[in-house]
This record gives sequence, structure tokens and C-alpha cells, in this order.
Amino acid sequence: MERITVHPANPHKRALEIITGALDRGGIALVPGDTSYLLIARIGRKSAVERLNRIKERTKKFYSVMFRDFAELSHYAEVTDAQFALIKRFLPGPYTFILKASRDVPRILLENRKEIGIRIPDSPFLRAIIAACGEPIIVSTAGRGDEDFFTDPQTDSPPWLHLVDVLADGGYLPAELTTIIRLEQNCYEIIRVGKGPIDRLV
Repeated sequence: MERITVHPANPHKRALEIITGALDRGGIALVPGDTSYLLIARIGRKSAVERLNRIKERTKKFYSVMFRDFAELSHYAEVTDAQFALIKRFLPGPYTFILKASRDVPRILLENRKEIGIRIPDSPFLRAIIAACGEPIIVSTAGRGDEDFFTDPQTDSPPWLHLVDVLADGGYLPAELTTIIRLEQNCYEIIRVGKGPIDRLV
């Protein structure tokens, strides 16, 4: 595993090259995100998804897809005009919206319900990674279960760390979760209340 130091607000070109190089080879990177440390991978790499499943100790796991902006959203999700208007009120930000997946989503990412979680981060570092990849990335909170989160590269040494190719050290980062909202036709359902406030929904 390669360790590098990064500044989340001012990503350096060399750090981006190391991270995207690992992702291009089907690897996993552990990076500071806008809510917590995140495990990230290229969206089309089956081997990377399988390794994420090993880290998360799941035979099949629902992962979110992170976009740089709204440009590619319609390629991966079926979204109505009303849903798009709602999403734009909250993103970029610490929210995950669950929508019906389009046919362009790799099957390995889909569960039986054929949904996709979408995110647009409020993080220059993450948006720079996505831009360097040239496509959206899949993301998951770094950790197992609901409490065992990776927060400090200087002290944390979880048993799954050997499955990570690059650790981007952005310093201590407390783990917070996104607020998850499912959109279905003209209705919404709050699945989880996290870092993102929901007062604008009610």
C-alpha cells in the first residue's frame, strides 16, 4: 500500500496521478471525503467492487456513485424534471439520493431493486479525482458496520487496510454519514438522517 499526504482543499497534481493510477489498475483508494474517509474505485472495475465487498464483509453491497457535477447524472439514473429540481437544491452536499438506475449502470453495482445512490460532493479534492478519472466513481464510507469507521491515518490500522492500494492522508477526519433520501415519482422517503439537514424537505 502506498501512503501519500494530501490537502483536501488544494489537491496536488502528483497526488491525483497516484490515486487515479491505482484506480485505473482496478485498485481501491482510501481518501478524505466531505463527510468521512471514503473507499473509492472506478465504476467499471469488477475486481474493485469484489474487493470492496471483501472490505465491507458483504457478499453483495449497495454502493453509491459519485459525480463531479450534474452533467452525467441522466446517464446513470432515471430522473424526472421535478426530481432533478429537488436534487439541485441539495447537491453538492452531504446527501445521497436513491433513484431508479438506468441501463448504463454496471450490473455488479445493482441489487434486485435496480436502484442507484447518487452523490455530488462539496469537496474540491473529490471532484478533482472524478475529473481526472473522466467518469463517476463508486464510494463507500471507510469501515465495517455502523461504528467501526476509519478516522485517523496516523493511528487507525483496521484489518482490511491491506486491501487498499493507496491511502491519502488528509489528517484526522471525524466520521459523519450522508443523509439518504429515496425519490420515487413525486414522492420522497427519508431513509437516514445524517450530516445533511432535512429542514428544507419538510
